Formats: sequence, C-alpha cells, structure tokens
Amino acid sequence: MPSTVTFGNEDEGPFYIQHIHRNGSFERTQHMHDMYELYYLYEGERMYFIRDRSYLILPGDLVLINRRELHATSDSDKLGHARVVINFSDHFLESMKSDAPFLLDAFTHAAPVLRLDLPTRRFVEDILGKMIHEAKEPQLGQTFALRHFLIELLLFTTRFIRQHPVTSPEHVSPLHRKISTIVRYINTHFAEILRLEELAERFEISPAYLSRMFKEITGFSLVEYINLVRVQEAQRLLTESKMKVIMIAEQVGFGSLVQFGRVFRQITKTTPLRYRQSAMQF
Repeated sequence: MPSTVTFGNEDEGPFYIQHIHRNGSFERTQHMHDMYELYYLYEGERMYFIRDRSYLILPGDLVLINRRELHATSDSDKLGHARVVINFSDHFLESMKSDAPFLLDAFTHAAPVLRLDLPTRRFVEDILGKMIHEAKEPQLGQTFALRHFLIELLLFTTRFIRQHPVTSPEHVSPLHRKISTIVRYINTHFAEILRLEELAERFEISPAYLSRMFKEITGFSLVEYINLVRVQEAQRLLTESKMKVIMIAEQVGFGSLVQFGRVFRQITKTTPLRYRQSAMQF
C-alpha cells in the first residue's frame, strides 16, 4: 500500500499538498485546473506532458504548472515513484501580491522543469519536509505555516530562474518531437475546424497511428485535447473580457452554443456563466 500524507482539497483548494510513495504502475492522470501546481520527484521516473510537449521527469526535478495549463503524468519504463504535489489558488496568496508580485514568475517561464543539483535539492527538500510535517496533523497556525513555507519555496523558484540558465531537456524521441509539433499547431489553430485525417495528412503520419500515439504521449485523445484547448481559451475570455458567451463559443471554435455549454460543463463542472460569476468574486 502507498504511504500518503494529504492536506486540503485537490479540486477546490485553496491549498492542497500530497506526499506519496507508490510501488509499481500508476495509472495516467490528465487534467486542467484553476490552481497553480508544483510537483517534485524524490524517487523513480515519470513522464509528464505540459503545455505542448512531454518530459522525462527524474529525481530532483521540480515541475511548475501554470493555472489552466493542460498537463498529464504517466509511467516511464521504470515503475514506482515517490513525489510531492502542491496545488494552490491565486486567492491563497492574495495578501502577498503587492509585496512580492514576482513570486509566480517561474510559472510563466519558458521551461516548466527545473533540474536541481544535489545541494539545491537538499534545500528544496528541506522546505518540502517542513510542509509535509506541518500537513500531517491539525494544529494551531497550520494554514499560516503552510502558506509561509509555500512563499519560501516560490521565492526560491523565482531566484533560481533568474540566476540559472534553465533550458528544456531534449525530447525523449523523434516521435515525441513530432507529436509536440502537432500539439503546437493545435494550440495555434484551435479556433479552426480540426479533423484527424487532415492533421495526419499535414504531418505525414497515418490517421490511426496519429490517434494512437497522440493519446499515448500526451495522455489525451485528439478530440479531448482540442476541446480542452478551446475551453482553456474560453475561460480566459470569460474572466478577462465582457464578450457574450455565444461570441466566445464561436471565437474558440465550437459549432454551436449548445455544444460549447455541454463541453465546458463536462470539463469544468460548471456553466460558462457561473464560471464568469465565480471569477468575478475574487
């Protein structure tokens, strides 16, 4: 059985941390949410799909995933791993925005994976160890302490990307590189009609093979991914503009308002209007 320490609600926030050690295979998970995510691998290897490409995550890698960023994790060839994941909302750090507006800079950095050397790993693991210890049992000032340690960790990430040249690791294989190229095309052309056969012809790959390998490498079926990218853009427009919902549906590539509402609710568990109203509360 895996050993686990968990604090908070993974889906609702405003702060969630889980430390777990797993033996054997762990089923792939893929999703998108309104919280920021930090992932640190202690042991083992994992495959991670983030934004538009996949990464082989190794011990000592710190992964940073921005709000509403599509991501998926799956087994590598080596099974079993130990990791900690932290999710937090904008609201959780509301009081720090004026004093330290740079705290979240690392989440918009070009490279979402920070590969740490041994001394730096020890520093990060010391902060994470304090958070895991704090999360074990309810006690006075627990949320305050967890926020304090999170701020310390975020300050580290901001300083790290400014002091070190952070570059993305090489693609695992030429096929991974090709799928990343297709993903980037979808990310740019999501508002257009996108069909499997036409994408396969454009990128010189058979439709069946593209469908199978896209799912294997990204964690999403082609249709799932296109819908997620469209909903991701719709969320941005709902929170950052006053456009009518029907106009947003058309702009992000849905054929009808009914289809948009159905897919949006399926992914976000709420309606576009309720999502807009909820975002306006913060």
